[in-house]
Amino acid sequence: MNSNQKKLLEYKEYHNNYDHLKHHLKPQWGWRTYVSIVALIGIYVLIFIDLEINLRDLLTNSGKYIFEVVSRMLPPDFSNFSELALSMLETVEIAMLGTLLAIGLSIPMAVLSARNITPNYQIYIICRTITIFFRALPEFIVAMILVIAIGFGAVPGILALGFHTMGFLAKFYAESIEHIDENPLEALQVMGASKWQVFAFGIIPQIMPSFMGNNFYILDRNIRMATMLGIVGAGGIGYELQSSFRMFEYERVSAIIILIFVTIFLIDNISSYIRKLLL
Repeated sequence: MNSNQKKLLEYKEYHNNYDHLKHHLKPQWGWRTYVSIVALIGIYVLIFIDLEINLRDLLTNSGKYIFEVVSRMLPPDFSNFSELALSMLETVEIAMLGTLLAIGLSIPMAVLSARNITPNYQIYIICRTITIFFRALPEFIVAMILVIAIGFGAVPGILALGFHTMGFLAKFYAESIEHIDENPLEALQVMGASKWQVFAFGIIPQIMPSFMGNNFYILDRNIRMATMLGIVGAGGIGYELQSSFRMFEYERVSAIIILIFVTIFLIDNISSYIRKLLL
């Protein structure tokens, strides 16, 4: 067999394997899949009709007004940058303290909400219900209630973020615990380790990567939410943003938006660097 014949055989073999692989990679869609897609499209069409959303009007008249507002936001006004920077720093501090409060509250809730390590089913149901309640209650509403009860300032924002995001973190932690490898735990128990030792040396090392990732995600989210909470009097850059909108100072609004973006960008890069160092 000469070289040309070998190449021809190799090509045929490759072509046959490719056709076989392509056949198996094709999506095996049945009639149920197509019915589900059509039903989903129909649901979204009904939503558009119910909300009376006119795409043509949105793309013409509304688009013109949006462009007009955006044009009035340029150029950004950084004349009082030091004042804005201090307000942004307050927002970051509120978010950090709110995140710290959420972490402290969510760890015991997560341990008691994880099916594989919770002491009994009743405690599991109670803790799960508590976390669902705080997830369902928007921090905006919590902040409004706390502002009325406590007064204006950073404390309502910290408490609102802490209690609301505790529900999310407890859910994330509990799901991470429920998906751990049980073999290290059984090995530690056979060796006579206590419950605390099993938790410290069998569970924590397995959930630490997701633990760190979830914490930084919540911090990033809380900075954005702390901005919104300032609108209801919970401190931070949100108050400056609301004041600028009320006074039609759109150039100042764009400066605040840029400052928020830069802050989130820096924190995202810093958190990525810290994760690389710790994990």
